[in-house]
Amino acid sequence: MMYLKLMRVFFKENFSFKRIFGFRLKSSKLKTILISFAIIYGFGGMLLGFGYMFFELGRVLALNQMEDLLLNFVFVYATFMSMFFVLLQANGYIFHYRDFNILQPLPIKNRTVIAAKINVMLITIYLTIFIITAPIVFSYFYHSGFNFISLLIYIILMLFVPFVPLAIFSGLSLLIANFSNRFRIGKALNLIFMFCLFLGIMVFSFSMNMNETNPLFNQLDFMDSFGGIIPTGKWFILSIHNLNILAFAGFIGISLAVLFGFIIVVERIVVKTNQSHQNIRVRKNQTQAVSRQKSVVRNIFNKEVKKFFNTTIYIFNCGFGTIMMFIGGVAILIFKESLITSLEIFESANLDIEVLLLVILGFLISTVYTPAISLSLEGKNFWILKSLPIKAETVMLSKMLFNLVLTIPFALFALFMSSIAFGFSALNVVLMILFIITFASTFSILGSVINLHFPKFEYINETEVVKQSIGALLGLFSGFFILTIHGVIYYFLSASMSLALVLLIAVAINILIFLGLYMYIKKQSESIFMKL
Repeated sequence: MMYLKLMRVFFKENFSFKRIFGFRLKSSKLKTILISFAIIYGFGGMLLGFGYMFFELGRVLALNQMEDLLLNFVFVYATFMSMFFVLLQANGYIFHYRDFNILQPLPIKNRTVIAAKINVMLITIYLTIFIITAPIVFSYFYHSGFNFISLLIYIILMLFVPFVPLAIFSGLSLLIANFSNRFRIGKALNLIFMFCLFLGIMVFSFSMNMNETNPLFNQLDFMDSFGGIIPTGKWFILSIHNLNILAFAGFIGISLAVLFGFIIVVERIVVKTNQSHQNIRVRKNQTQAVSRQKSVVRNIFNKEVKKFFNTTIYIFNCGFGTIMMFIGGVAILIFKESLITSLEIFESANLDIEVLLLVILGFLISTVYTPAISLSLEGKNFWILKSLPIKAETVMLSKMLFNLVLTIPFALFALFMSSIAFGFSALNVVLMILFIITFASTFSILGSVINLHFPKFEYINETEVVKQSIGALLGLFSGFFILTIHGVIYYFLSASMSLALVLLIAVAINILIFLGLYMYIKKQSESIFMKL
């Protein structure tokens, strides 16, 4: 069957271990161990914290025999995550896929190709929603009692949850892309919309009363209302909690009808959008070319700037932390009074506000992991960079410099605004500035080392490098790991030392790690470059 053959090809093309991680897992035991540790550390920490809140929520709901409300969380979270991923991926998977020129002449029905492309996109969505909702489902079955049939129904229905969001938001994604492409700043407009959507989700997630022991209690009313408005949301709960066969059949029937209807409607649209994407627009430019000599570092830096701002998925994933630091800096002054009241809970727990601020800034800096993937983004052109008479050390440090320019000014801006709002002492502000600079430098050079050992030059599009590569995974969690080390040090030293002295020790540790990694790049980068 042609559909199954296409699925096998697409799956191998997008989800093979070699394509995701950049190497065969069997070829390097050390890399495999590091990958396993990063995955367990990252997802384990997230799921434990997430799971604890939902376990406590489930305990309270069970006392009032309302544990079925947990299923509202499952449905709403899965629906929102599906909407978000469809908006990000629909254009690349359905309306403007790169292998259109290869597939179109083949004797394969367009409907078959579209169905296979949709299923490949759904795999990413399934992995996300099953992982995100796992702690909620555990809490539900623990407090309401385990039932194998209910678990089986949950698994089946979760496979159908993304169908309706996919049909609706794929069309919305196409409309946004067509509108934004009419302008010269089309990528920027598309990016602005995505940031607005993501920030909207963030505002919803964090618009809670800080005084609550468990902030999830503040979402109960919204979850109950949202799940009650959508018929499929009601059927989702009735199917799992009450084992209602009619609700189960209705949920699956509507989901399938919407998906098949979507495929039939967009069959011709997909051909037109992909054909129009092949057109090459040429603009007449009469500007006289001017040749200017620049240093090697500046040329590589400028190249990084252009790559960053010309790649939507790159700026969306690695620019979010920068934007949040700027927005947060402004918001701190605007909401100064309410923040001071809310942060009293941390002071009562003997946690310094300066430390909390540094943790938040460190987290946001860690989301700007450009050094961990910038070498990989050279792609098939890496051989050109390698053949130039430029030291590998210079290349890596220039890429690292771009990351520092992208993070440090915005982090210092947020710190400056916070110091005005909360009245930090001058000594603490100076030490916090040193911590931010040394932390960002250490994180950046560690990302460069990661990318040297885990490059990914073979990819179909930049999304594979920015979101799916092992360099991106290790780069992101390496910053969290450094913050964890500092958190342990603060925990043991804060009781016997002043905050200024603890910050000074943290700065010294950052400097030592940075110098060690710098010496490693200086000695080993050239030989590693030759092997790549």
